[in-house]
Amino acid sequence: MGLFSILLLAAFFSDIPNSCNTQPADSVTVQDGEPRLVIGITIDQMRSDFIARFDEHFTDGGFKRVVNGGFSCLDHHYGYSPTFTGPGHASIFTGTTPAIHGITANNWYDRELGNTVYCVSDSDARGVGVDGIDGVNGSPLVFQAAGQMSPKRLLSNTIGDEMKLAVLGKDAPKVVGISMKDRGAILPAGHSSDGAYWFYGKDKGHFISSTHYFRVLPQWVIDFNNGGHSERLCDEVWDKVLPESAYSDCLPDNNPYEGAFNGDIRPTFPYDLNALMAANGGYDVLKATPGGNTIIVDFALAAIEGEGLGKSGACDLLAMSFSATDYVGHRNGPHSQEILDMYARLDRDLERFFNELDNRIGEGNWTVFITSDHGAAAVPSHAASLGMPADYWSHGNLQDRLEVEMDIRFGPRDWVQNISNASVFLNPKALRAAPATPTTIQRFASALCVEEEGVMMAIAEVDLAARAAIDPIVERLYHGHKQGASGDVILVLNPACNYMNCRPKLSTSVHCANPI
Repeated sequence: MGLFSILLLAAFFSDIPNSCNTQPADSVTVQDGEPRLVIGITIDQMRSDFIARFDEHFTDGGFKRVVNGGFSCLDHHYGYSPTFTGPGHASIFTGTTPAIHGITANNWYDRELGNTVYCVSDSDARGVGVDGIDGVNGSPLVFQAAGQMSPKRLLSNTIGDEMKLAVLGKDAPKVVGISMKDRGAILPAGHSSDGAYWFYGKDKGHFISSTHYFRVLPQWVIDFNNGGHSERLCDEVWDKVLPESAYSDCLPDNNPYEGAFNGDIRPTFPYDLNALMAANGGYDVLKATPGGNTIIVDFALAAIEGEGLGKSGACDLLAMSFSATDYVGHRNGPHSQEILDMYARLDRDLERFFNELDNRIGEGNWTVFITSDHGAAAVPSHAASLGMPADYWSHGNLQDRLEVEMDIRFGPRDWVQNISNASVFLNPKALRAAPATPTTIQRFASALCVEEEGVMMAIAEVDLAARAAIDPIVERLYHGHKQGASGDVILVLNPACNYMNCRPKLSTSVHCANPI
C-alpha cells in the first residue's frame, strides 16, 4: 500500500483565522468577526489530484469556492502507515498519529482477547435508533451490533474534546459528528461530543447512534428519519450528470476493471436504485451512490437546525465525513466514469450546503476545511494492462512457512498467533518459553518474511525505532505502530503490490485491494 498525498483545503470566510483558539476559558466566546461554526469535512478516499483533474466539471460554489477563498495544500502527506479510514479520521481530528491515538487500522488483532477488534466497537454500548429504539410508537429498546459503537479505543482527545474543555457551562460549544460509516462519525466527534450519527441502511434507511451519547435519539433526528429521505433517494435513477463528452478522459463505462452491484449484469449507467435494493442490502444501496453524499448534507443541515449549531456562546464544530466516494472507489476504481460523476455531484451538494450555511449562519460566520483520510491506487489489473508493475498480495501460506521454519530453529511451538494488516503477531507464550531471546526470534521471523515474493522489507519490532531514525519509510511505520498492541514483524511490500488481508479471488476486481 502506498502513502498517499493528503489534500487539505482551508477556507476562511473571516478576517481572523484563529477563531477556535487556546485562550483562557473566559475569553474564548465568539467575538464579532470570528466564525461561529467550524465544519471539518473528510472525503473518504479522495486523491489530491481529483481537485485539478475534475476542475472543469465543478461549479463556482463548491470545491472552487473553497480553493479560491482559502488555502490549498497539495503536497501534504500522512506521516504514518498504513493509511486506512479509521486512522485517517482519528489523525485529522486529534493531530497525532496511530502510535499515540491508538487507532492503528480499521480492524486489528488484539493479543489479549485473541481475536480481531473493530476500531470503534464497544460491547458496553447499545444502539440508539435501530428498530424503533428511538421511541416511536412506544416501541422498546432494541440493541443491535450496528449501534454498539463508541470512541473508547481512541486514546487521545480530538479538536472537539479540547473545545469542550476550553469553554464550560452555558456557553460550551456543541460538537457533532456525521457520516455514512460509524467510524467516520465517531472518531472525528471525539469522546465528549453532543452526538455522533451514522447510517443504518437495511430495511430502515435511518441515522442511528449509541448509548455512549444518549439513550433516546433527539427529536430532530427522529423527525429526519421519518421524513422519507432515503425512500426518495432510492426512487431515483443514478445517471450521468455531465454531457457524455465529459467522460472521455475516464475508462469506458463498461470495462473489466470494475465491480458491479449485486444482481446487476454490468457496471454501467444508468443505475436503477429501486431495482437494486433487494440484492444490495435495502437502503444500504445508497452507500455506493451519490445519494449517500446528498443525505449526509441533508442530515447536516438538519443537525445545524436541530442542535442550534453556530448559536452557542463559543465556536461550534460539525465533523462531516462523505463515505460514498470510498464505496464507489472500491467498486469502480479511481479512473471510472462513476468516480467522475460522483465528484461532480458531490461538488453540487457542497455548493448547496455552503449556500445554506450563508443563509442560516451568515457569510463570514463559518469556516470549513476539506481533507481526505487516504487516497487510492489504480486498480492493479488496469495498471498491469498498461504495462505497469502491479499486482495483489496476500500473506497466503506465510504463517505455515513461519511455523515450520521456526519449529526447526527454536523447537516445536505455536509460534504465530495472527497475520493481518501486513504484520506478524508472534505468540507471547512461545516467546517466553523459547530457548532464544525475543529479539533473536523476531529478527529470525523478519528474515523469513523478507524472502516472500512481493515483500520489500520486513522489520522486527525491536529494530523499528532505530531504523525509523535513518529510513523515512520505516519512520512512517513507526508512527503507525502501537507498541505492545501491534505486530512483532512489520512488512513493507514492493511498490507494485496492493495488500489484501484476504486471499485474492480474481485480479479484475477493485474490492479488498485498497485502504477502506
